[in-house]
Amino acid sequence: MVEPGLSSRLRQHSRRTGMLVGLSMAVAIAICIVGFIWIYVRVGPIFSDFIPQSSADLTPVVLGGAATPVSATPAAQIAGLATPRSTPTVSASPTPIWEATHEIVSGETVNYRAGPTTDSDVVDVLAPGTELKFIGEQQVTDGVTWMHFQTQDGTTGWIRTVDVRPLVP
Repeated sequence: MVEPGLSSRLRQHSRRTGMLVGLSMAVAIAICIVGFIWIYVRVGPIFSDFIPQSSADLTPVVLGGAATPVSATPAAQIAGLATPRSTPTVSASPTPIWEATHEIVSGETVNYRAGPTTDSDVVDVLAPGTELKFIGEQQVTDGVTWMHFQTQDGTTGWIRTVDVRPLVP
């Protein structure tokens, strides 16, 4: 013998339980999303050296009439180093004029390191578009070419060639 009120109470109870389970799942998913975003923001600058840049962000360099992507040929990057942005003018001040030769390519921030390896300490984190002066020293470490730069405030450091492009004169 089944009571008519009992089955309706069981249905109400199961509806409430289902709503609470659904609500708790939504809260758990929201907590996971917020947690992943927080981790990505905190860890992103540390691992930005290992994230490849997309080829759409690269600007072509014309060499001998043919356009080639900057990251495809290290010779193109070196060739861009031979000609500075503009010729420096002689000034009366004895201090040399700082003149940018390269800039950080658009995209993510880049680690400015004390040495030419990803194991070296991070001196600074540079934003896209930051102008740099090439000091004239390059080094290949584990198949990656690193370039030695100076910022406008005089800080020196190393950046991978795929993270910079020569400034157009």
